[in-house]
Amino acid sequence: MNKKDRKAFTFIELLIAVTIFSIIAVSVYSVFNAGIRVWLKTNPIVEDNQAMRILFNTASLDLKNAVAYTNIGTNFKGEPKKISFMTLIDVAGDKIPLHTELARVVYCFDKDTKAIKRLVAAKDEGLDETKAKAQEFLRDAKEEDLGFEYCYKEPYSGTEFTYKWKDTWQDEAKIPRGIRIKLGDFRKVIFIPTGELGVEK
Repeated sequence: MNKKDRKAFTFIELLIAVTIFSIIAVSVYSVFNAGIRVWLKTNPIVEDNQAMRILFNTASLDLKNAVAYTNIGTNFKGEPKKISFMTLIDVAGDKIPLHTELARVVYCFDKDTKAIKRLVAAKDEGLDETKAKAQEFLRDAKEEDLGFEYCYKEPYSGTEFTYKWKDTWQDEAKIPRGIRIKLGDFRKVIFIPTGELGVEK
């Protein structure tokens, strides 16, 4: 065969091809690496926001289902960092169909695990919060991040009712008109429809 008929890459062509491939590979790696760094930085923030949203939604549902259950002494206990009340929750088991049941629910900060907890004591726990089942929200939280305020209805002024917010609830037999929950810089106000359960007519 004649040398002119041979087809092959010259050294310069090979060098140019390797250089172009290297530039593309470095560019792809840089974009991929930057994406991973952004994801690692923002993922904890996204997870915390999601946990806060779940906590607000769960507390809102629990409080909107809160009842004044007259067969026990303390219906509603409200402190600056802890809230305990009677509510209706959905319960299901392996052999038990989904049904609604009375339970005591507590929201508080756990100093040992540094997490905000929801404690639920249904009839199997005798409505006793010391035997309640725990669910954790927001691990690595700070105690000062959590706070509760309670809405008091002031006497009728002749034109309208006024409301005042306090950090404790005094009347344990009744339910407040509303709760303001503080989680860090976020706030949520939940107004409670009031009613009584267990009243004999």
